[in-house]
Formats: sequence, C-alpha cells, structure tokens
Amino acid sequence: MKYTLLEIVQDILSSTDGDEVNSINDTTESQQIVTIVKTVYDDILSRSDLAVFKTLFNLVASGDALKPVLMTKPLNINDIYWIKYNRFKPSDTSPAWAEIKFMPLDQFIHMTQQMNVVESNVDSMTITSIDGFTITFNYRNDIGPTYYTSFDDNTLIFDAFDNTVDSTLQTVKTLGYGSKIATFVASDTFVPVLQPAQFALLLNEAKSLAWVELKQTPHAKAEQTARRNWSHLAKSRQNIPNLENNIDTPRYIAFDKLPSFGRK
Repeated sequence: MKYTLLEIVQDILSSTDGDEVNSINDTTESQQIVTIVKTVYDDILSRSDLAVFKTLFNLVASGDALKPVLMTKPLNINDIYWIKYNRFKPSDTSPAWAEIKFMPLDQFIHMTQQMNVVESNVDSMTITSIDGFTITFNYRNDIGPTYYTSFDDNTLIFDAFDNTVDSTLQTVKTLGYGSKIATFVASDTFVPVLQPAQFALLLNEAKSLAWVELKQTPHAKAEQTARRNWSHLAKSRQNIPNLENNIDTPRYIAFDKLPSFGRK
C-alpha cells in the first residue's frame, strides 16, 4: 500500500505520542518528521538503485552548427547507462540504430587529436568550459558517431556526425537509458515514488530514526522490521526482473543475485 507524506507523518507521530496533525506543517514536531522522512527516503534511493527510477530518454542537441557533436544530458537524468544513435542515411530503407560507446576523456582526446583537420572529412569545434577554459575537439563530419565522452558529467562530446544528413546531432535520433533524479516534495499529498511493498521500509526506517532523534531512545521493533524490509528489498527492487547481461561491466543483474542490504 502507498501512503501520502501526511499519512506517514501521522503514523510516526502516533508512534512517538506526538500531537495529532491535519497537515505536515501544523507543528514543529511534524516538520521535524518531514525532514526525517526525506533523509530516509534519500538514503533508500541512494542505496537500493530502484528500477522505478530507470527510464528511457533523449539527449539534448546543441542546436548550434558550430558545435555539431555536442549534446547534453537532460536535467532530470542522473546516470546514463547506455546511448544509441540512429545513423540513418537517406539511402537506408530502415532505421540504423547503433550503440554509442563511452570512451574515457583522455583516450577520446588522444583519438580525436589524431584526426587531421586539413582533410575534408574532419572538422573541429571550440567550446568554453564553465571555468572559462577554451577547448578544441576534432571530429569526423562524414559518418555517424561511434564514441562519446564527457568532461563535466553533463556535456557529451561525440566523435562524428554526418553533415550530408543533418547540421548537428539530433535529439530525435538519440535513445538513452538511465536513472532519473528523484524529487521530494514537502506537501501533504506527496506520495514517495516507491513500489507499494517498499513503503514499509520507508515507514519503519523513518520511525526508527524519529525515535532516536526526537525521543533519544531506540525503537527496537521498528529497527528489527526495517532490517527485514531491507532484506526483502534486495530481492524485490523491481516487478519485472532483468536477466544478467553479457557485458564487460554488468549493471543489470537478476535481483535474486544482489547482496543483502540488511544491517550488520
């Protein structure tokens, strides 16, 4: 079962013998519990890599012909797991999606610096970093991208684009998969983005922390239940389990193979 933030606060207040409230802002204590719930919610999300926060997305194109191989990560995306680009040409009869491989910055710069800008199929672009430094990247202009890198964890630089097809890399030709940024809204009606079974973990961890912070005493039952909730979460973080991928560094593995998150 899912609960609103007000219902969670009311449950914890009942546990701590706090005053009854009709809104999370009614008392100082209820506002303190909101902060506790947010702390626990953030901790659950950071520790458990929940599938509910995984999503498909498009990259943001530069829209600047002087920066054709520059794209940026959407503001609501936290991590990028993989990126595909449609290297479709007018002569193709179907889409030509290809996975674009990430390359560490130093290797990417070394590779692109070997490109000779004197050649007609090589161009360069200059960008200014947030610190004011000017950086030049070389790229191919006659093929679709194969590699990408990043120097600030937000801006993506690709090794190529086809100027016979587009003036820059295009948003609609990208497809990414990653995790989105979670938001916590301090309102009565806010419902944390969790699966129904995971609300028990949120409630018991928040209740345990509230007892320690507000009453200076542990809540043994809530702590015990939270440990069981963490153990259950390790095997039920998503409703449709993924099979283990055959890749160099697996990121998506069957959830029954994940470690236990129970307290030691």
